[in-house]
Amino acid sequence: MTASSRVEPAGPADVDAIDEISRHSFRTPWPRRMFEEELGRPHGRLDVARGEAGAVIGYVNYWIVVDEVHLLAVATHPDARRAGVGAALMERVMAAARAAGARLITLEVRAGNLPARRLYERFGFAVISVRRGYYGEDGEDAVVMTRELTSP
Repeated sequence: MTASSRVEPAGPADVDAIDEISRHSFRTPWPRRMFEEELGRPHGRLDVARGEAGAVIGYVNYWIVVDEVHLLAVATHPDARRAGVGAALMERVMAAARAAGARLITLEVRAGNLPARRLYERFGFAVISVRRGYYGEDGEDAVVMTRELTSP
């Protein structure tokens, strides 16, 4: 990301851009209304990365439930990929998890999504299991990864 980029909580005006990025990033993107619902969940977090002009160039969706974080999605607009946006979004999740006193972060990722898996590994996530045939539309396996957190 460039020096003038920032990560901040998403608002209702960001949902269209989040939806567009989701459609470019996932084989089965969430319906737009799901993002609207995420904005109102007490345990849900939906943050966006903004480029230099203020446009949404990425998002991260995660839940903080008691002392655990479940990472639901990290996505970057195709025009902003390989520029550190995903890493900035992951740093946001890590900071939020620590601030909430979370002890564990978990996620599922497509077995074949090697760029995402490499990103998670860079942030200290490790594979703990595989869910065979998890993704119903094509039967691809999901790799379950976790990251334990320690006090700062």
